[in-house]
Amino acid sequence: MFRGVTLAVVAGVCLVCAAAPASAFGPEPFPGDFDTPFPGGEMDSAFNAFGAFFILAIVLGVAGTIWKVSTARRMAEKAGIDPDDATKMALMTDDGLEATYLASSLRQPLPHAAAEPTDRPVAERLKELDALKRDGLITAEEYDERRKAILNDV
Repeated sequence: MFRGVTLAVVAGVCLVCAAAPASAFGPEPFPGDFDTPFPGGEMDSAFNAFGAFFILAIVLGVAGTIWKVSTARRMAEKAGIDPDDATKMALMTDDGLEATYLASSLRQPLPHAAAEPTDRPVAERLKELDALKRDGLITAEEYDERRKAILNDV
């Protein structure tokens, strides 16, 4: 994306310099009739057409960059990746958007706590947890962790 914008800027500067009258660059080294206007103003219309093309190229470059950044940030947020890192990647490298897409596709979904109905009484939930520990279905660490989570919901 940036290469295209850079190329458009360089081409624009070259064409502006080529289209400018010789007097714009200082006095003529050789006297003569070098800066007579073209009949019919053909140079002015060509310069105006180039100006419009140059502005269009700049606008499209900026719009493309905005799209690239917003797309990278959206993909990163969905995958749980830092959106600022995705923005840096999209702007600093040629393949940044593709890298963000790949990283967001390969990233495992964030672990979510199992949805537990909170309408059950705390005592009932603690009894169920005690039964799971007594039957050997959960470890002591899991028991302590879940017990704290249940008590924190109170």
